[in-house]
Amino acid sequence: MMAAPRLLGACFCMVLTGEALAQDASVERGEPVHAITQYGDPPLYPADFPHWNYVNPDAPRGGTLVVGAFGSFDSLNNNIMQGDPVQGLALIYASLTSASADEVAVQYAEIAESIELAEDRSWIIYNLRQDAYFHDGHPITAEDVVWTHETFRDQGRPFYQTRFYNEIGSIEALDEHTVRFTFTNTSNRSLPLAIGSFPILPKHYWEDRTFDDPTLEPPLGSGPYRIEDVDPGRSITYVRVDDFWGDDLPVYRGIYNFERVTYQYYRDNTVRYEAFKGGEFDFLSVTDPQEWSTGFEDLDPVEDGTLVLEIIPSTDPEGSSGFIFNLRRDFLEDPRVREALVQFYDFETARRQIHHGFFQRAVSHFPNTELEATGLPEGEELAILESLQDQMPDHIRERIFTEEFSLPATDGSGNIRANLRTATRLLREAGWEVREGVLVNGETGEPMEFELVYGSPTIEPTVLGLVRNLERGGIRAVPRFVDGAAWQNRIYQYDYDLMFGFNTPFYPPGAALREGYGSAVADIPGNFNLSGIKDPVLDALAEHVINADSWEAMVQASRAFDRYLQWSYLSIPFYYDDSTRIAYWDIFARPETRPRFGLGVLTTWWFDDSNTAALRENR
Repeated sequence: MMAAPRLLGACFCMVLTGEALAQDASVERGEPVHAITQYGDPPLYPADFPHWNYVNPDAPRGGTLVVGAFGSFDSLNNNIMQGDPVQGLALIYASLTSASADEVAVQYAEIAESIELAEDRSWIIYNLRQDAYFHDGHPITAEDVVWTHETFRDQGRPFYQTRFYNEIGSIEALDEHTVRFTFTNTSNRSLPLAIGSFPILPKHYWEDRTFDDPTLEPPLGSGPYRIEDVDPGRSITYVRVDDFWGDDLPVYRGIYNFERVTYQYYRDNTVRYEAFKGGEFDFLSVTDPQEWSTGFEDLDPVEDGTLVLEIIPSTDPEGSSGFIFNLRRDFLEDPRVREALVQFYDFETARRQIHHGFFQRAVSHFPNTELEATGLPEGEELAILESLQDQMPDHIRERIFTEEFSLPATDGSGNIRANLRTATRLLREAGWEVREGVLVNGETGEPMEFELVYGSPTIEPTVLGLVRNLERGGIRAVPRFVDGAAWQNRIYQYDYDLMFGFNTPFYPPGAALREGYGSAVADIPGNFNLSGIKDPVLDALAEHVINADSWEAMVQASRAFDRYLQWSYLSIPFYYDDSTRIAYWDIFARPETRPRFGLGVLTTWWFDDSNTAALRENR
């Protein structure tokens, strides 16, 4: 990855005054607390909480969890732009604070023993535990915290700066175990929480190493696991750290119960599914509807209960998928062209023929949450949009206040004639016409041709269905499967016409919206403004979300952002999954209470060897 550009106009400094570092009496201090919240409401868990509500604090530890991963990897550093990082690296690091899976916008002390936050949110102080240390026994100090953030700022992924460091004025080590961050934007209420969630890296380890190069040398960590074994591109095994310093903290009690966790990689998804059925690994999230519907038929382990299939309605904010338009391509700048291309995706037929009745249409940027924009704007959402209407382009302003947004639909028979008529009209208005069965630019005669780039073979049938429909409109779309490092490079360099992507849900949304849709980063490689949109209204709406001072204000601002995004037609939306389908060998136990968000397999489940037929050596 490329190094992030240096932050201009801000002073980053570290103040150290010797081994017995005395705090400066002139430094403003606050009330030490065990947790901070984004909007000032009290956290769910009090200062003396013993453990999370969704864990078994007495869960036995032991056994090996083997997970099947898709693809490959060539780096053990997931904080830089270069390389294809391995899964599971979060297991080896601890952070200043951690979140529970029962609530959002709350962070609890972890490496930090307590937190002090200014009333006006202009600064935050972390008081570090003096018994927190890296795996080599070296204590975690304020110097490590400062070095970590300076390194992420200067050499880490470019989006770190967009989301975080542009609004940090200084980072200071007040003494060996006290760190203060000063913020230049006090209205970004999520920033103090986000800063605490970064992994803390050991300065003494990295001083004689090159941070921004991919590496297969196991890095030194501070978390509950360390890397035990690496087979480059094929597998990685993490093992629990003996006498982990955080074991008795309430944020760690009852979690991470497996002695070892192995990620076993498969370059072919079909092979991965068959390997699971053959007993090579233990747990699988089944995202392929065909595999779920037909792949486990007539399997003896399923029939006798040795292999368990479970479908769980999702309560999580869901990610959505679709083909993202690259507006850096001239022919996609016209919103009528983008709206026309949306007409060619037949969700209803794909759902029936390919997805076995699973999935829901992805209309919103925030599916499965209260942040979705529906109906017509009203209340505070309407007021926000009206305040920006003079800056809106005509094609959005004329519709956003009076027309409920909807995506084209069909009867599921494969007949898209009505959609074709709408697409033809929009394309004709944009200056395109069909000549001898080929859609061409009316002025230049140049045909409309583009690539559909995707990185997962499981969506190929959906992609090919879209290609066939585009052919009916005279458009030549070339499907292009790209994986591994080549896929990452395509993304980071914006080298695509249409890119299949998954919109990761940020819940609640915050500064990530700048990085995903902000004008300022649209031309900077390595960021995630994949569409290349540059729209001052979208920029302003993102700031409304970021600067909201209450949950309700954030909800209303998010709906306004979502609605404007819908009418911008930045992608061909596909679907989101409103259920979670899991398959696992019957060797696990889990708490009676599920977390509000996620399943907690890696964090809260534990190994139970009572079903001997399901044990790996007996499968």
